[in-house]
Amino acid sequence: MSQRYFESVTHANVYAKFRPCPPKQLGNRIINYLKEKYEGELSLCLDAGCGNGQSSNLFSSDFKKVIATDVSSAQVTVAKTMNHPSNIEFLVSPAEQIPAKERSVQIVSASQACHWFDLPQFFKETKRVLCSNGIVALSGYTFPKFIHPTREQDFQRAFDLLYYQRTGPYWGSGRELVDNEYSNIVLPFEDFIREEFWTEETRTTISEFVGYITTWSGYQNYCKNHGAQAGENFN
Repeated sequence: MSQRYFESVTHANVYAKFRPCPPKQLGNRIINYLKEKYEGELSLCLDAGCGNGQSSNLFSSDFKKVIATDVSSAQVTVAKTMNHPSNIEFLVSPAEQIPAKERSVQIVSASQACHWFDLPQFFKETKRVLCSNGIVALSGYTFPKFIHPTREQDFQRAFDLLYYQRTGPYWGSGRELVDNEYSNIVLPFEDFIREEFWTEETRTTISEFVGYITTWSGYQNYCKNHGAQAGENFN
């Protein structure tokens, strides 16, 4: 069963506000890879661990329908209040129980999510629902590297303190998969590729970055143990 760290509506709301959305070029690369193998109609994409739908939008313009699932009812509730394309259907469902018929799906995607899944069961389900020559696409992003003319090292030290020391003990067991860039995930497929696409520079403020930190499940678990005020103090 998926690990559950995004259960409150408050957490889901800050997630919607501060989490980055995957760039369109990621969706384009996934779809182009599918088209190297599959020539039929793009009728159904399944986005597992969708959160608020940050990655679901990548596929809506190419597919007749996108089913976006998350084990957190709070995340799905918030997703339904947002301005998503009408062909995306948000459902509360664990990634290990895909709400689709056998051989009906062209892409099963999971963006910044599969490290919380029961991966053997998830892969078993993908094999059930994927059509012939359909694909599984797992994507994620690592933590940012700071660029600043005079304070770059200061920002990096502060970040390392927050991640490794303050919140370190409060992350779930899947977090090391992200730190290792998914390199130690064993894929039960004979045909697969691994690609590292790009890095992007973006400008942000301290308050925006603090908002991003509050979306971490490690931060939220810290606050559950020590109280919201303790979380505010270490920001």
